[in-house]
Amino acid sequence: MWSEVYRPKMVEQMVGNEDARLAVLKWLEKWVSGTKPLLLLGPPGIGKTTLIHALARQFDFDLVEMNASDTRNRESIHARIAPVMNNVSIFGVKSLLFLDEVDGISGREDSGGLDLLVDMMKEPTVPVIMAANEKSAKIKELAKACKTVEFAPVPPRLLLMFLEHVLASEGKKLGPGDKAAIVNNSRGDIRTLLNGAQSRAAGYATVSNRDVIEIDIQDAINGYFAASGKEQAVQFLMMADASFPDPRYEGINPESRRKDMIGALFSTIVSSHTGDSLAGMLDVLSKADVVVGRVGRRRHWSLLRYVTPMLAHGLYEKSRGLDIRYSQYSMPWPVMGPVFARYQTIRRLASFIGPATHVSKRTCSWLVLPHLVREMIKEKINPAEFAIANFNDASVGESLAKEIERAKGAKK
Repeated sequence: MWSEVYRPKMVEQMVGNEDARLAVLKWLEKWVSGTKPLLLLGPPGIGKTTLIHALARQFDFDLVEMNASDTRNRESIHARIAPVMNNVSIFGVKSLLFLDEVDGISGREDSGGLDLLVDMMKEPTVPVIMAANEKSAKIKELAKACKTVEFAPVPPRLLLMFLEHVLASEGKKLGPGDKAAIVNNSRGDIRTLLNGAQSRAAGYATVSNRDVIEIDIQDAINGYFAASGKEQAVQFLMMADASFPDPRYEGINPESRRKDMIGALFSTIVSSHTGDSLAGMLDVLSKADVVVGRVGRRRHWSLLRYVTPMLAHGLYEKSRGLDIRYSQYSMPWPVMGPVFARYQTIRRLASFIGPATHVSKRTCSWLVLPHLVREMIKEKINPAEFAIANFNDASVGESLAKEIERAKGAKK
């Protein structure tokens, strides 16, 4: 693959992000024991990992590379990182620790892994560089303990120059339109640029961004399930303004979560009346989910382009003739309606009871309120009188009465 043939071996061979690369070089040059780790932020395919490998090669570091998202709990993180902090490898060469995809460590599953990582980064005895695709909320504390260097997508001008160099080296020729389409489609990702160029040089078609119209995920899914022909249906999903976030990652913002293609298809299918076809469609989604996970783990980002056709063709026959409509929520409204209603009730109660008991609304909802309801039932306390006496608000009594009735019903 051209993406491997033309992977830079030296820092000066890299394209774009000159200021960011210079900042990394200066940090490494001035590094002393205890220096803050370096956190590289930027989208995939712009050279973060390539830069670290080039630095290690040029400055004779023994590179110890780990994918942080594969090291999930406190014990495994300590077992793998602590030995590296001995400063010198078994060959007497200074070590450089590189933790890739630190934003892939999900706080809930880590059992303290992320907290331990933050602690271990306070006084590192070897140079430590970490990389993440974006500065998400879940690595906020880790980012505070690091010096941050941001990498940007490579600009089109430099991409075109690099593309010309590669084509000349390979003895291949492409027309101006093809070159423009390849550069535009890459969106600053050098790996995508090279994969697209190699594909076009081999005779496969490429598509210009001017011919691609992105449509909202809701319209795309509704169009897919309502389409009368397979070709038209596939086009709807291909044009969707959607993505495939790694299923191990958490903490993505609501808008990104809404545009998760697999998540949107799942919530739509399970909330619709699909009958015997449900199992077959969920099987297609589960296989696509496995592919996305492996792509993220192995960083073969170019393979994500095959997931949408996999879904579109796999679901088509199984979904015909069914009244499937887009749903953002993975349960039908008759089930979700009462859930939302109770959520509003509990939220209102927590806003009164939480401050009175000196706890947060969340703690009040799952700990204080259930205990209060049980005690009110046990002591036969009138919720209306309790609400007026403590909060001077009759509506609080109505909400408490609903929770009491619900608790009594559950007990039966």
